[in-house]
Amino acid sequence: MNQKIKKLRERFREAKTETEREAIDIEIDKLIKENQSEFEKAMFSDIENVVSELKDDRLCNKLTEILPVISVSYLAKTYFDKTPQWFYQRLNGNVVNGKQAKFTDNELNVLANALSDISDKIKQSVAFVV
Repeated sequence: MNQKIKKLRERFREAKTETEREAIDIEIDKLIKENQSEFEKAMFSDIENVVSELKDDRLCNKLTEILPVISVSYLAKTYFDKTPQWFYQRLNGNVVNGKQAKFTDNELNVLANALSDISDKIKQSVAFVV
C-alpha cells in the first residue's frame, strides 16, 4: 500500500491535466475501498516521509550560506568527533550502507548548539578587536 500511495503522489505531481488528476482520484477511491485502515496508515506514513524530506531540504538550504564561511572539518571533529565526510553524508542525504544518512534529532540539537557556540566565539573575537 505504501508503494502504491507513493507512486500516486508522484503521478499527481507530474499530472498536467485535470483528466490525469481525476484518474488518480479514482485509484485513490479504490484503495480506500479495498482497505481503509491500511490506506490511512500508509497515508500518514507517506506524509511523515514528505515532512522529513522537507526538513532535510530546509536544513541543507539554510547551511548552504554558512558552511563556506566555517570549517566543516572543525565543526565535525570538535562537536561530533566525526569526519567532514560523515557530516556531508548526513547533510546531503547520501546512501550509506544501503540506507539514507541523515542527522538524528540529537545530532540536530548538537549542530544547533555548535553553530550558536561558533557564533558566540566570532562575536567575542570581534568585540576584542573593536
